[in-house]
Amino acid sequence: RAHAHALAATTARRRARGGGDRSRARVRVAVAAHRKAVVGGDGRGGRPLDAGFIEDASLVLNSELVEDGFFNASVRASWTTETGVRGEASLDAQLSKPLPRPLEVRALRLDAVPGRRAVVVAVDIEGLREIGGAEARAFFMPDTGLYTPERARAWSVARARRAAEQLRDALRARGFEQAVVRVDDARPDSETGAVRLKVRVDEGPRWRVTTWRAEVAGGGELPGGAPEGLVGAAWSRGLALDAAQAVRARYFVLGHAEAGVSWRAEPGPSEPGAAERAVTAVARVEPGPAWTLREVRFEGAAKTRPETLAVRTRGLVSGRPYDPTEIDAARLRLARLGVFRQVEAAGEAPDGGGERDVVFRLMEEVRWQASWLIGYGSYEQLRGAVELTRTNLWGLAHRDRVELGQSLKGSRGEYRYTVPTLFNDTVEGSARVFGLRREEPSFVRVEYGAGVEAGRDVPWIDARGSAGLSYQVLRADRVELGDSGDDVNNSKVAAVMLGLARDVRDNPIRPREGHRWSARTELARPELGGDTRYERVELAWSWHRPLGGADAERWLHIGASHGVLTGAGEDAPVNKLFFPGGVSSLRGYLEGEATQRDATGRFVGVRSTWLVNVELEQLVTGRWTAVLFSDTLGTAVDMDAWPNSEVLSSVGLGLRYQSPIGPLRLEYGLNLNPRDGDSSGTLHFSIGFPF
Repeated sequence: RAHAHALAATTARRRARGGGDRSRARVRVAVAAHRKAVVGGDGRGGRPLDAGFIEDASLVLNSELVEDGFFNASVRASWTTETGVRGEASLDAQLSKPLPRPLEVRALRLDAVPGRRAVVVAVDIEGLREIGGAEARAFFMPDTGLYTPERARAWSVARARRAAEQLRDALRARGFEQAVVRVDDARPDSETGAVRLKVRVDEGPRWRVTTWRAEVAGGGELPGGAPEGLVGAAWSRGLALDAAQAVRARYFVLGHAEAGVSWRAEPGPSEPGAAERAVTAVARVEPGPAWTLREVRFEGAAKTRPETLAVRTRGLVSGRPYDPTEIDAARLRLARLGVFRQVEAAGEAPDGGGERDVVFRLMEEVRWQASWLIGYGSYEQLRGAVELTRTNLWGLAHRDRVELGQSLKGSRGEYRYTVPTLFNDTVEGSARVFGLRREEPSFVRVEYGAGVEAGRDVPWIDARGSAGLSYQVLRADRVELGDSGDDVNNSKVAAVMLGLARDVRDNPIRPREGHRWSARTELARPELGGDTRYERVELAWSWHRPLGGADAERWLHIGASHGVLTGAGEDAPVNKLFFPGGVSSLRGYLEGEATQRDATGRFVGVRSTWLVNVELEQLVTGRWTAVLFSDTLGTAVDMDAWPNSEVLSSVGLGLRYQSPIGPLRLEYGLNLNPRDGDSSGTLHFSIGFPF
């Protein structure tokens, strides 16, 4: 008897939607438990399955079906007994018809019979004032976009109970500590499965902190008094946690590394019908012992020099209070070196007294790392790159990187050497050499050169600044541009580079909220060793906002950019002119084809360009979204016509799949005012957010 094979066949095969993999997994767990309990060891014996086990397995599967909304589901069990007799039975969630006893089988099959799914079609909420109706109904009847599958709105008693608890917690987070949410009993329509819910809410008064006090073990006062923002705030669990963390940080500075702080609310008298109820916030504090720092040690840093580590932990000084906050900050500074796979900090008491050591346990990265990059764009089409990185050179946390890229339109390469700890650990410096050859619509771009750059955080504006010097050799081959003056096809550029950027988006790959801005200036001067003079400035800004709150299904995205090239007279390098258009620019045009044309219809580079992109993105279902966009571009061939002598506009639609590497975008841009020689629109496929 192939008992193991028979048990492997004891899985749930679903014939309708709902709960497939999870149900099968739980049945397999039950089978494995039966093997061990009945057979013993690894379950490779010959014991048969009994009626109790079959009923238990069906209950597991039925519970998953009910959770997925199948209110009249059942499980069909088919088996073969030890004597070869076949049998079957239908088992519902209540086991209203138990299996006959005695029953011993050697082969078993369970088939789910889901029946009709119960779906919430309406939610009526009474007594709710603080939270909007649409937001509250979403707890019971989620809306996942233009198309909401039935499974998202499936009803079960457990689902409705969880939704009520979530709504109650949302009210308590806003200060309604006494909020009660009840869901009336409901039954699905036997024919359609439709469920209409009646939800009753009693918000109660909002709890408002009017006074506070501290209960400090061993006596004493609370350092620094009440946490900022406590008195006058609505009481909630989040407020209590934030206040506890603020007080704990004060004790950490004094060396009380094991300080325990908790807050509770003591409500005052309740007045019938009152909108608010005064509460006293009470802190319970266990300061624990105060320690001082004895020494800092490192374990696992076999290839990293001690002085490199000491710079990143310079705030930890022997004899000062043992401050966990400063220790964690030092741990993060070590991690940002980029040479450790893991950084852990631990405290050790060498003699059990009032001193402690800090021990950083480090796991160093492998010296060599390699990665592949791949992408697609409507102009370059398929592109890929290989990146080789070495870390922790010379034991100083220096690193270098070689990147080689190739697309159907060009080749590029770069070598960069980075020093992360210049000038007392506040500045990161790098040097690079680079080369590029790329086929543009009207010429072949060739660039190579070298440069140095330093960057640091600018904390007072929460931005990142950079400054550098570069030397570039620029060449434009096979030029088919129109006449726009005496633009230079070959030049040597020596320039000072300045940059500043701030990014507070919630996600750099798929932004939904926040903003980003950047400014970059390139000042080329013959006095620095080049043969041309110009100033090139590029400004960019983007803003993202959900429409409808944190659980919104649509988002508004706005992007704006402006670039100018000045000071070059009639001798501007072709490579430094602007050639707008493309998948991240004016989407009614291919790459570079939204630039201006001369009288013969040939493209010319522009010295001024501005662009405004507006997008409305709507969730369709799952990871799919639809986009309605508008792009407007202004350009000027000469700065005398700044900001523009020509304006082009496109509108369009797109479909996006939100992948882990960024949105996969299929978009069509329709040109509203095409010129002679322009297409009516362009279809783009690309990877990545446009701005």
